[in-house]
Amino acid sequence: MNQNVRKLKTKFFSTLAFLMIFSLGFAQNLPLDFESTTINYPFTDFDGGLATKIPNPQISGINTSATVMQLVKGTGAVWAGSKITLATPVDFSSDRIFKVKVFSPVAGIKLLLKFEGAGAYFQKLSLPITTANVWEELTFDFSADAVNNLNNQIVFMFDFGTQGNGGLNSTYLFDDVTQSAGTGPILDLPVLPLNFESSNVTYPFADFAGGAATILSNPHPTGINTSAKVVRLIKNPGETYGGSVIQMAGPIDFSSNKIIKVKVWAPVAGKKLLLKFEGSPTDFDGGAFETDAIITKANEWEELTFDYNSSTLFPPVNNNDNKIVFFFDFGTQGDGGPNSTYYFDDIAFSNALSVPTFTISKVKIYPNPVLQQLSIEADEAIQKITVYDLLGKEVLVKSPQSKLSILQTSLLEKGIYVVKTTIGGKDSISKFIKE
Repeated sequence: MNQNVRKLKTKFFSTLAFLMIFSLGFAQNLPLDFESTTINYPFTDFDGGLATKIPNPQISGINTSATVMQLVKGTGAVWAGSKITLATPVDFSSDRIFKVKVFSPVAGIKLLLKFEGAGAYFQKLSLPITTANVWEELTFDFSADAVNNLNNQIVFMFDFGTQGNGGLNSTYLFDDVTQSAGTGPILDLPVLPLNFESSNVTYPFADFAGGAATILSNPHPTGINTSAKVVRLIKNPGETYGGSVIQMAGPIDFSSNKIIKVKVWAPVAGKKLLLKFEGSPTDFDGGAFETDAIITKANEWEELTFDYNSSTLFPPVNNNDNKIVFFFDFGTQGDGGPNSTYYFDDIAFSNALSVPTFTISKVKIYPNPVLQQLSIEADEAIQKITVYDLLGKEVLVKSPQSKLSILQTSLLEKGIYVVKTTIGGKDSISKFIKE
């Protein structure tokens, strides 16, 4: 073997070793003990939090491990924390109980554990830490909560809502994040039309900028809306752009109909509801779209129409957005009282029966999880199959025109995908995991 060949082989294996180490660096998943010297633990700090992997400065009691995570809450920081991004989404199908070992300089504070990522976020606050300067194990039981299997980020926030000082009294340690048995239903994400009545669907609203959305019993069951459940949206004092956003099960299809209707109840006439659609990967380049409608009646249910057919609408509609944003009285300060309290219900395309939306039908998908081939089976001929990733990007399309179709999934990246199956002009939505 000549010297050049040896050099090439040495370079090849060195590169291969680097790639293996690099890939291992992003292979972190539960349980997390922060002991590995090859696995990267990619924490993202926010709002004045600072997370660092350090040698365990308190080797005692229930935690004698070599390394732990330190989280410092900066001076004046109220919502400070840090989050770790895992290699794959956390599976809540059968294991719903999480435990975290913590060390706090002060007793009585709590740890907020939050899961976020591609799906709706959910969170739980621990019981108060009972003893200062002692390792203690906290338990977070999500067995009775509306969770999903889409989120790959775990957020840690100590003493949520209280200002930090950046010193010893705002320095916390945590370690050994584990997941164990504890079961409950995995609730489905919503599809259009939305009426907020189902007990099998979770309606994941995420509030922002001082908005507060709550699903509750209809306080005004009169006129055109006598349904049992509605959404209340309060715009808090001084908030100008307060609203809430709901994540849908998959991208909303505007290809056949661009008119949406929403029932609203407002305390004051003349206000507007701004309805925005977002969630597409192209939204960073202007892919989100919106329009508003004027509320003409006070203290009465009214149906508003949102027409996205306008040629002047920019950017134009797309079929990739999977989130709906609600803003009442956009640009005007709220007061948090009755005059800033609104209700809405029954979001649907203008002719929901003739428009292909994500409605549930009988479609079998197997195996799930899948490696090489995914079988999709229905009672009638399948007209079209569209597969989206969780960002709403179309990754596979097929028109089988038969009751059984087999998709080749070997080239798909690992993760969770949404399948839209068109049968008889109507669409159903399903999810599968690519391993």
